[in-house]
Amino acid sequence: MQAYYLHGPRDLRPADIKQPQPGPQEALVRVRATGICGSDIHYYLHGKNGDFVPERPFVLGHESAGEIVDSGVFTDTLPVGSRVAIDPSHPCRACAHCREGNENHCSHMRYFGSAACSPPQDGSFREYVQVTAENCHLIPDSMNYRQAAMLEPLSIAVHGIGQAGSIAGKRVLVTGAGPIGQLIGLVARHYGAANLAVSDIRQDALDLAASLWADQPVRADQPDTVAQAAGEGFDIVIEASGAPTALQNAYQHCKAKGTIVQLGVQGGPVELPVNLVMQKELTIRGSFRFAHVFDKALDLLARQKIDVTPLISKSVGFANLQVGFDAALQPETIKVVIDY
Repeated sequence: MQAYYLHGPRDLRPADIKQPQPGPQEALVRVRATGICGSDIHYYLHGKNGDFVPERPFVLGHESAGEIVDSGVFTDTLPVGSRVAIDPSHPCRACAHCREGNENHCSHMRYFGSAACSPPQDGSFREYVQVTAENCHLIPDSMNYRQAAMLEPLSIAVHGIGQAGSIAGKRVLVTGAGPIGQLIGLVARHYGAANLAVSDIRQDALDLAASLWADQPVRADQPDTVAQAAGEGFDIVIEASGAPTALQNAYQHCKAKGTIVQLGVQGGPVELPVNLVMQKELTIRGSFRFAHVFDKALDLLARQKIDVTPLISKSVGFANLQVGFDAALQPETIKVVIDY
C-alpha cells in the first residue's frame, strides 16, 4: 500500500509499505477521506508543530473516515463494509489523567499524525490504518466520507464550547475564521449564543462566516471596527487564530467577569496583559483536543443540526497529496479533504 512520509519542511515523499494487520483490539480501515488540519500544515511548513518535533520521518493525517475491511474479532459490531469515522486519539487509560476522565491530557497519548509522543505516531495519509475498535464510530448512510472526516475538528469545537461554560444568550467573539473558528461559530449558534462576532484579516473567510452563522464579521486589521463591534465587551471570547494580535484583542474586548478560551496554537511566547486579567477578573481557559464528545459531534452531524459541507473548499485525490497541501496554504481555503 502507499503512504506519504514527511521528511522535513515541504518534503512529503510517497512510499510503498506493507499493509498492516489488525491487532487483538483493532479493526483494519481502508481510508476513504482525510482532512488536512492546521497542525498538518504546521508540520508541513516548519517540520514541527509548536513544541512537537518529530525524531524521524512520519505519516501525517488524523481527520479521517473509511470502510472496515477486516473486523478482527469485532465481526458483530464492526462487520466488513461498515462505514466509520475515526477518533484519532489513543490514550493509555491508566495514567492519572485518564483515571480522572481527562484522556485528552493523557501522559502517554498516541494521536494519529502527531509528534507529541516518541516515536511519532503515524497518521492516516496512507491507504489502510489499523484502529482500536472503540475508536471506530459507525456513520449513517446519509453522511458521506468527506463530512465524516470533519468529525475530529468538529469534536475540537464542541469541546472548546464546553470549556466556555454556558453559552446560551451570551455575546461571543470568535477570533479567527479558519476551519476551527468556523466550526466554533456553528456550534455556538446551535447552542444558543445570542450574538456572534468573528474577526479575521481574510474577507473571504468573514463572508463565509456571515453566510453561515456570524452576526458581526469584522476585520481584525481594523482596530476601530473591532472596538465598535465589542461595545461594552463580549461575555465570551474564543481565540482560534493563534495570532498574537488576536490574543491581545481577546483580553481588551472581553467584558469584566468574562471568559476567554484559548484554542489557537501560538508560534512562541507571547506577552499577556495580566493587569487586565486582574482588573476585569477574567476567567482564562485552555482547550486542548477533546474528550468524551466525539459521539456528541457525530450526533450533531447525523441529525443535520450542523452542516460542515460549506467549509470544504476543495477535494484532491490521494495520489496528489502534495497538491492538496499546496491548496490548503492558499488564503481563500478553509478546508481541503483528500479523497482515496
